[in-house]
Amino acid sequence: MTLRAGELAAVAAEVARRAVGAVVQKVVQPDRHTIVLGLYGGAPPRASWLLVSADASYGRLHLLDEKPPGTGDAAPPFCMQLRKELIGRRLAAIEVVPGERACALGFGDRALRLFLFGRAAQLVLVDEAGATLGAIGPARRPHEALPPPRASAPDEPTRIVAGASPSATIAQAYDELRARDESTRAEAEARARVEALAKKLERKVAALERDRARATSAEEQRKHADLLLAHLREIPRGASEVTLPDDFEGGAPIVVALDPSLSARDNATRLYKEHKRLSRALASIDARLDESRRTLEDARAALAGDLAGSHALLALRASEDPDAPSRARTSTRRAAEAPRRPYHEFRSSTGVPILVGRGDDKNDELTFKVARGADLWLHARDVPGAHVVVPLDGGRPVDEQTLLDAATLAAHHSSAKGEAQVDVGYTLRKHVRKPPRSRPGAVLTSGLKTIRIRLEPTRLARLLATRVATS
Repeated sequence: MTLRAGELAAVAAEVARRAVGAVVQKVVQPDRHTIVLGLYGGAPPRASWLLVSADASYGRLHLLDEKPPGTGDAAPPFCMQLRKELIGRRLAAIEVVPGERACALGFGDRALRLFLFGRAAQLVLVDEAGATLGAIGPARRPHEALPPPRASAPDEPTRIVAGASPSATIAQAYDELRARDESTRAEAEARARVEALAKKLERKVAALERDRARATSAEEQRKHADLLLAHLREIPRGASEVTLPDDFEGGAPIVVALDPSLSARDNATRLYKEHKRLSRALASIDARLDESRRTLEDARAALAGDLAGSHALLALRASEDPDAPSRARTSTRRAAEAPRRPYHEFRSSTGVPILVGRGDDKNDELTFKVARGADLWLHARDVPGAHVVVPLDGGRPVDEQTLLDAATLAAHHSSAKGEAQVDVGYTLRKHVRKPPRSRPGAVLTSGLKTIRIRLEPTRLARLLATRVATS
């Protein structure tokens, strides 16, 4: 939901009052479609931050009360271009197209044009002739000019409260919208995983029930073996089957299948062995069947009710292989071929992998053998905890949501996970080193930045639900 025409006009008027005449001193790009300009000046002179976003869902323009998150260690190309073109220039004017969700921020012979057109949203940097110098946003091609004014603006409701700051109102509205969207996404992802778990368990229960039906023939195998021993002299050698009276229950005669290559006594021995094998299998099948049925009941109960309290556990189970305990006991040769990874892998809301060390010695292996120098490294400040690594291909910066997700996992996998807020340090992996003869997991860092994380149950549940099954 982007800003409406009336809301854009109201917040543009506020920006004009507070920031026109201010000089651009800093440019940061917290995500793919958002730019924040650090300004100083205006009337009276003050420092301010202006957020300009061409996001398809959260497109907006407003002033910020607090300094935003940084861009990261490597600024994207558009951010670098804005730093080159705009730093040192004054915000000369802000022009809103009447009745349209479009405006232009003038900086002398440079201008930023903002188009809040949903999936065609865009933020374009142009020169004095209107030629495009660069752009970000989901639109496929740059908008060449601002749209003409709309004669009759649509009658749209506004979210801006009379007398309140438009920027403050808009910032709060979009924070709430993003939180609702994130909660909805987490709920949908959890439900999908629980549904997948339920279907998998239904197939497993059906297979185990078939195995159990076969295994229940164990007593029949023993009964046939007892009958063969009781009638050894009556059974001709080389017969493929024999019909014997039911000496134990007095029922109808029983047909016993035989192996023609074995004697009657050897056939009985074979049936006793089969009885023993099936009896052992039956005990194992019953235990696995009970566990699978219980988990299936949990999944169905969660799907029938509110997932808020149970989806984290169930979604975490869904990411595991229900047969993992039995299959883990394979040959040592196979285990050697597939060594256990030193980390658990999760996914951020933007799809970026997040690696979390399994323990002190595995922390060292993750940090110094798996991670690369340009990857992001995180750890809870001043408390024991897991090393967390975010692979950053090609030196690209980490986006804001991935940073928050990785810091949340670092806080959760530390001894401070029960606290309301946790400080998490982060830096590039190349700034982390291992002191000689230090204990497992102990490291020294340089250039460490700190982010304070409030452990949000919804965010944490979504992250735990994305755990990838690893060897």
